[in-house]
Amino acid sequence: MRHSIRIPLLAIGVVLGYGLAFGSMFHRRHHRDDWERHIADVCVGAAHKVQGDNVKTDPAKTDKTTPKTESTEP
Repeated sequence: MRHSIRIPLLAIGVVLGYGLAFGSMFHRRHHRDDWERHIADVCVGAAHKVQGDNVKTDPAKTDKTTPKTESTEP
């Protein structure tokens, strides 16, 4: 009787274990960009602190386009 209970429990444990492992791998890959952005913000904040700047920049709000300059060609 004990043997017949252990086999399904072990099988369920194996299936759930593999499912959690694959889910964890997907979760890490999915949020890697968020983590890199966070580390970049920390580094930029540390650089501003060393330079004495108290300006907080949000990379999501910065304008990444180059400003248009007027040419003075005749």
